[in-house]
Amino acid sequence: MIYPRVPVLLFIIFSSLIPKTNAYELTILKQSWGKAKLSEVQAVLRSTAEQFIPLIKELKELKFVVSKTSSSPIVLYKRTKNGELQIKLNTKDRFWCQYVFQFAHELGHVLCGFKKGNPSNQWFEESLCEAASLYALKRLSIQWSVSPPYQNWKDYAPEFLKYRNQRIKNSQFPNDFQLPVWWKKNSNTLSKNHALRKQNLWVAVKLLGIIEQKPESAWSACTWINYTKSGRSKTFEKYLSDWQRACPKLSQKKFVDQVINLFGISTNQNKNK
Repeated sequence: MIYPRVPVLLFIIFSSLIPKTNAYELTILKQSWGKAKLSEVQAVLRSTAEQFIPLIKELKELKFVVSKTSSSPIVLYKRTKNGELQIKLNTKDRFWCQYVFQFAHELGHVLCGFKKGNPSNQWFEESLCEAASLYALKRLSIQWSVSPPYQNWKDYAPEFLKYRNQRIKNSQFPNDFQLPVWWKKNSNTLSKNHALRKQNLWVAVKLLGIIEQKPESAWSACTWINYTKSGRSKTFEKYLSDWQRACPKLSQKKFVDQVINLFGISTNQNKNK
């Protein structure tokens, strides 16, 4: 869901993370989570966060406070007085797949360094966030089959993959979906409406094909996607070109280059090669 986003500069104030550490803070507000215990909700969300945080060296000491909402899930621009990022989820009971899908999506916005600016390319960030949700579901299906937060949760592991597959099926994802053709045909509509959820997920499925090859390069590249975002509109081609230019590492640039090729786009970087 689109709301004013936290500036990219939030990343440079974080301190380093080591894989599978508890350096970040995750606070779950004591609300009614239905049949789920607070400790259970925290365990699920922590499992989700740990699919991303160890991969991103720029993320150092994340502080989250998670609460419930009766509307769409969201990460707020405004932080708490203690500097925590506020994420609101619309789920309850022990529907762990919903928790993972929603939380990973909002984490995706955080990874993208969300901030104010022209929304003409916001649809692509939303697609990346949908990809983050699908990515997390698959990762947890693997992790929980071996090392779940609680031993008696091991049998739940296959549910994550089932949920992921069902989400894709329910989006009516076309078997013959050609991203370059679809994008060229719908570019004008996309620039005016970022929240075409079914279509966001179609793009996410295609993005996953390259994200899951080298997740560290992919997700760390995403931290630079809004580096040059401003109040001015820009074409999607320019948006991708600026993103590639902003990435400091070759591995990140190569990932963005894969994205550019996925859309069948020619940018200045491509032409100069």
